[in-house]
Amino acid sequence: MRMLRVAGSIIFLFCSLQVCAQSKGYQPVKDVRAFQQSLSGANATRQTISSDFTQVKNLSMLAEKIKSKGKFYFKKEDKVRIEYTHPFSYLLVMNGGQLMVKDEQKTSKINTKNSKTMQSVNRIIIDCMRGTVFQNPDFKTLAYENANTYLLSLAPATPVMKKMFSKIDVYMSRKNFDVDHLTMTETGGDFTDMDFTNTQHNVSLNEALFKVK
Repeated sequence: MRMLRVAGSIIFLFCSLQVCAQSKGYQPVKDVRAFQQSLSGANATRQTISSDFTQVKNLSMLAEKIKSKGKFYFKKEDKVRIEYTHPFSYLLVMNGGQLMVKDEQKTSKINTKNSKTMQSVNRIIIDCMRGTVFQNPDFKTLAYENANTYLLSLAPATPVMKKMFSKIDVYMSRKNFDVDHLTMTETGGDFTDMDFTNTQHNVSLNEALFKVK
């Protein structure tokens, strides 16, 4: 059960979707193959990604929205750091087959190779970064577009993923394929919005950022 909660929080921070009614103002991408090639090509040139993010969580049991901010880092091939900085400190680091979760009270380490759930979580995050999400057998992916944005929808194809989320919409810039916004809806109906800003590619990132210790 604890492993499921950790896995849910990781995907919740980044990427997985359930297909639902087509979003207003979006049409299906006409040439999906060309889109996949462009997405993969854009991500192939990126060795690192750094972004600020702002998160707003809407809970049905609370009238007030929960707002937080932080930093996101990615380094090829499989290093991810998601760091909440305000109003609390919370850190997730993924490096190869190792995962570290750290809050203000304790630090936990997990070997993802011992858990199929964590392996799936690791793959979907890395696939989103590499632009290879269409090849992930754990999800069914559909692509939509309007004049300025691509919208990706990934439907969980396994019972574990279906228990975590009912829907997440990933909005990407048509200009450079950066993820600009996520809207994530959990199975119970609570949802979270995340905005990514100040995104930089191929900046120097210290290996210490991804150390699991």
